[in-house]
Amino acid sequence: MIKDRVALDLPYYDGLLAGYYRKEPGYASRRASGTDDWLLVATLSGQGRFGSSVGDLAAMPGSLTLVAPGTPHDYGIARGEPVWEILWVHFQPPPAWLEYLAWPTVVPGVAQFEPPEPEWPSIQSAFYEVHRCSLDSGRRRRQRSMNALERLLLLCEELLPDAGAPLDGRIQTIVEYIHRHLNEPLSLGALSGRVHLSPSRFSHLFRAETGMSPLQYISQQRIRRASTLLERTSLGIGEVASAVGMDPIHFSSRFKSETGLNPRAYRRRALP
Repeated sequence: MIKDRVALDLPYYDGLLAGYYRKEPGYASRRASGTDDWLLVATLSGQGRFGSSVGDLAAMPGSLTLVAPGTPHDYGIARGEPVWEILWVHFQPPPAWLEYLAWPTVVPGVAQFEPPEPEWPSIQSAFYEVHRCSLDSGRRRRQRSMNALERLLLLCEELLPDAGAPLDGRIQTIVEYIHRHLNEPLSLGALSGRVHLSPSRFSHLFRAETGMSPLQYISQQRIRRASTLLERTSLGIGEVASAVGMDPIHFSSRFKSETGLNPRAYRRRALP
């Protein structure tokens, strides 16, 4: 669940939340601990700012700012500006998207780039499509929104001045292992040992490559797999918990904290 979540357009957060703002002087938001998902912001007009460890980063019209999970940040309209118009999306990407998000960073956890001016209308149109899909009320709202977001990220990746490096082979190996073994105990020590790294070095590398800690990633993927099982199978709640390697006693409360609904309510909502 997004930290510092307020006044959302959706009844609960299911891994993607997009919006449009036209903010006036005085607007600011601060997240001292960052969020547990990615944030992408497109500046349409005016000027904004993103606070960082090295001072404010300007968000100019025609620019994109990407903030990784767990990155402390504050942002808002730049001083002296009459308006800051933006599109934004919070999202939790599937594993295959991590390479799309390997943007060159300005400061740790924050990346910015300005697509070539002739390409900006395509980027802007793709971002508006993410926003439009996110407001749909149909059963496949999330799938349509994620498809639109993937198209946007692919457009961005093609235009990056310095294309991001592929995911480190050791981390790719562990990501694939996690997905094949979600129903089993997955300890930091065991995972780091598989790629012959110390737990501390492994954790540092994993966060650098994926934007989150190994345990955060495992938890996210377990909830995502559980959501799929609730939607597409008739397994009991306890069976779903066991299938994703979670203690059935704590599964319901953990699932609700992440999705906003308990497993039974989530399943009822997913039914046609």
